[in-house]
Amino acid sequence: MTQIIALLSLVAGFLITLPAARQIGIFLSRLKMPLISGFLLTGIVAGPHVLGLIPVGAPERLRIVDEIALAFIAFAAGGELFLRQLRNRLRSIQYTTAGLVVVTFSLGSTAFFLLSPFIPMIRDMPIVHRSAVALLAGAILVARSPSSAIAVVNELRAKGPFTRTVLGVTVFMDAVVITIFSICAALAGTVLAGEHFDLRFVLILLAELLSALVLAWLLAGALQFILARRLIRRMKTILVLAAGYAVFLLSTVVRHYTHHRLGVEILLEPLLICMLAGFLTVNTSRYRTELMKVLHDVAPFIYVAFFTLTGAALELDVLALTWPLALALFAVRIVAIYIGASGGSTLAGEPPRRSRIAWMGYVTQAGVGLGLAKEVAVEFPAWGSTFATVMISVIVLNQIAGPPLFKWALHLAGEARPKGAGQGDDSIHDAVIFGLESDSLALARLLQTNGWQVRIATRQAQAIERLGDDAELEICAIPNLNLAAMKRLGVDQADAVVAMLDDEDNYLICQWARNHFGIGNVIVRLNQRALLRRFHETGALVVEPSTAIINLLDQFVRSPSTASLLLGMEKGRDIIEFELRNADLDGTPIRDLNLPLDLHIISVRRQDQLVVCGGFTRLRIGDWLSVVGSRPSLEQMMLQFGEDREYALVHLVERATSRRIASRTLENEVHEIIHEDHDGRAERFRQLIADSTVLDLPAPLSANDFFHIAARTLSEKISIPEQTLYDSLVARERESSTALRPDLAIPHIIIDGQRAFTILLARCKAGIHFSELAPRVQAVFVLVGTLDERDYHLYALSAIAKIVQGAHFTERWLGAKNEAALRRIARAAD
Repeated sequence: MTQIIALLSLVAGFLITLPAARQIGIFLSRLKMPLISGFLLTGIVAGPHVLGLIPVGAPERLRIVDEIALAFIAFAAGGELFLRQLRNRLRSIQYTTAGLVVVTFSLGSTAFFLLSPFIPMIRDMPIVHRSAVALLAGAILVARSPSSAIAVVNELRAKGPFTRTVLGVTVFMDAVVITIFSICAALAGTVLAGEHFDLRFVLILLAELLSALVLAWLLAGALQFILARRLIRRMKTILVLAAGYAVFLLSTVVRHYTHHRLGVEILLEPLLICMLAGFLTVNTSRYRTELMKVLHDVAPFIYVAFFTLTGAALELDVLALTWPLALALFAVRIVAIYIGASGGSTLAGEPPRRSRIAWMGYVTQAGVGLGLAKEVAVEFPAWGSTFATVMISVIVLNQIAGPPLFKWALHLAGEARPKGAGQGDDSIHDAVIFGLESDSLALARLLQTNGWQVRIATRQAQAIERLGDDAELEICAIPNLNLAAMKRLGVDQADAVVAMLDDEDNYLICQWARNHFGIGNVIVRLNQRALLRRFHETGALVVEPSTAIINLLDQFVRSPSTASLLLGMEKGRDIIEFELRNADLDGTPIRDLNLPLDLHIISVRRQDQLVVCGGFTRLRIGDWLSVVGSRPSLEQMMLQFGEDREYALVHLVERATSRRIASRTLENEVHEIIHEDHDGRAERFRQLIADSTVLDLPAPLSANDFFHIAARTLSEKISIPEQTLYDSLVARERESSTALRPDLAIPHIIIDGQRAFTILLARCKAGIHFSELAPRVQAVFVLVGTLDERDYHLYALSAIAKIVQGAHFTERWLGAKNEAALRRIARAAD
């Protein structure tokens, strides 16, 4: 009875501590401190050395909490290793991971061994035993923290190659470190038990690893069976965690049974089994999303319980003696990360500036490292608690220093886009609204709350004076409605134009915006319904107020949730539409996207056709996606689906560049071209576009037919034989396709001579067949130059890349009314 009362008292004290731990963690996170630091601090205060709410021996008696949490951490580590998302940066990830593992493990193990004479309970061990313990320390020092890295990326809205490499390495490292730890734990168990390394040991180790693989495969099948059932989410969560806990029970049973019956311990590492099961479920089944939802729902409760209990288990008396050792190990780990990350990045061919700052992204540690330290404390009780205290101290230091260093690295890499920065963020959109009234003011303010830059144009100067100064809105007076006035308003650079004047003025705005400026998104408010067909013929989106109200009421009756979403009445949820411009996602099925769990892609629009959207629908560059979800998740998704503009330009230029002018330093050259301010080159490009020949081809044709037409046209202009130009164009196409997207090609050739360069523009609405992957190219930029113009060749490619990567390029190109409009669109590239 006394034991039951003591156990109930223990559980009650622990449950009382958890809400306090959560609130302290949230408070510290507001001070830019790691969340888990608050949980650990609460555990220390509530533990036996301070308040005593969690008494001595509590962590051992609440081992079930630890084992469930460790199963969760291992499932999450395996689930984050989604191979299809890592493939585009696989070379960098492989080399960087290898460098980090080899150097950190080697230096970390060596440093711990050299410091072991100063650690209580370990210093009295024989050298061989201390070497085995040092291997465990080295394995734990290799661990990273994907959750902390992702939190920093989301906070800074970072995107680009450096960000993707860091996240890929961090996720990959968790799987690697659990595997290394499993092998080191087996080695340590053998050494500390006084056994010898021989063939028998090797066979036992191989048997343990093979058994872990088989059990992981069986556990993955069990997880998939649970996830496939029609159960409420809470029940699935309980069953998944129970399956993970069962692995820990099985491991304990097998270890004790083999020790007493066979005279040798068989260690089935439960963390490795659960990690592999999560990996197999995510990569080989269709239940990836369901598993991640289950883990996502229970994560806050698991983390609070686990890290609070970990804090309570810290031996403060040992910590008081060993904190200088923790600082020394922290410093050694920083040095090892610098050597491993910079060396791996250099071998992978990363630019020097990225290699120099790569180490700053890999300092943070958290869940997996803490979990492994707790595993050592359980598996080796004689000295494990002392060991865990030292290692947890190092992990806390890494968790404090890691996020600020990673933030600094993202800023140095030019991939951080914190809210409010605005500069260079291609997610900012411009809209011009014609008409000053209450509706246009309300629309402008609503667009501004969603990140748009809005200008309102009016011919009523007196109305602007009556309105007074409105610092939030830019209101421009235009004396007359004409092309010159629209250009001064920046319509040629706008993403959307809204016409809210009388029907005659609205019609002029629609025609000029679509035909002269090539604006694809033109919205008009119709006053007389009889003119509906006339406005539709301009290609504008027409809103007729009375009909719109009736349709909206009908939508509320038949589908109130959808109508609420459309009107922004659903609290915390929104719908956005955006263009896919991330080349890494071209051809990726929707089911393979690692989206936030509360997002849904509701439609895909491709070349003005609505694509039936399913899990196996493959996305293409230029697709317009409509997505519904919470605003934070939509922002996180835009980081994944968007693309660092500079990286996208470099990637496009690299793909387009002929081997005759390429070099090993091409990437750095293009970076310099993008950043340099060279008015002479820019002016020359504008003049080349102004003097360029424009082909507006009415009928579909093959690439060879197009090359014949282009060669004949250019031959007359630059006095080079037509056949020579044609042969060069065909040879360049055979080298590698110049069709860079399904709608775009940039053929470019080198000709004999000196100081010659020219550009030809071509549009073919019906499409030019370049290849099976680009059967309907509608925009072609042909570049012809001599070899001494190589640098300008790269500049022109970079300038063209800017316009074709811009939003609405295809719509504007196809909507241009004449050759002059096509030249204006091409000039906007610079």
